[in-house]
Amino acid sequence: MDFRVRQQREALLAPPRYRRGERDHGRRPHEDPMSPKIHNGGDALLGAIGLGAVAGIRSMTPPALLSRAASRGEIRGIAGTPYGFLASPRVARILTVLAVGEMSADKLPFSPDRISLPGLAGRLATGALVGAALYAADKREGATGGALGALSSLATSYASYYLRTGTQQRFGLPNPAGGIVEDAIALSLGLRSLKSAKG
Repeated sequence: MDFRVRQQREALLAPPRYRRGERDHGRRPHEDPMSPKIHNGGDALLGAIGLGAVAGIRSMTPPALLSRAASRGEIRGIAGTPYGFLASPRVARILTVLAVGEMSADKLPFSPDRISLPGLAGRLATGALVGAALYAADKREGATGGALGALSSLATSYASYYLRTGTQQRFGLPNPAGGIVEDAIALSLGLRSLKSAKG
């Protein structure tokens, strides 16, 4: 019994064992390089999917939220990537104005359907942008994050469209009221997704 206790104590006190090349790359011992956990302490996978889903509801809200967080230093690592412009306070302000404008325009009766080609393409683009930026910030393959964000955006674009139109037809809900509900959902999901990314 004493021998086992001594073995356990020695194992706990022993310095960490690194595989070849791990110390040079700054990783913890035996850390999986394919893990979606990002160096901000959060989860790049959940962040990309969550913000991509928001893009299907409000296309400009995800880049606005991500840019505001990056410009405040809450999401680290973006500045040194091709998506570094998102960390600019000026870009954050511009994207915020665009996001607010989109929310206002969504309530208008002549607002185009989100699943029409131009609108859908824009949602896929912003979903891909935020997903790629989160993955690139963690020194991972931006294309993977972009694909996740775009696919998530595609799914929620159709889901939210049919949910909103179906609700309006069944319950006679005015278009602006449905838009306000969507605004609240988009902001709530966007903030929760950012929280997941930040850890």
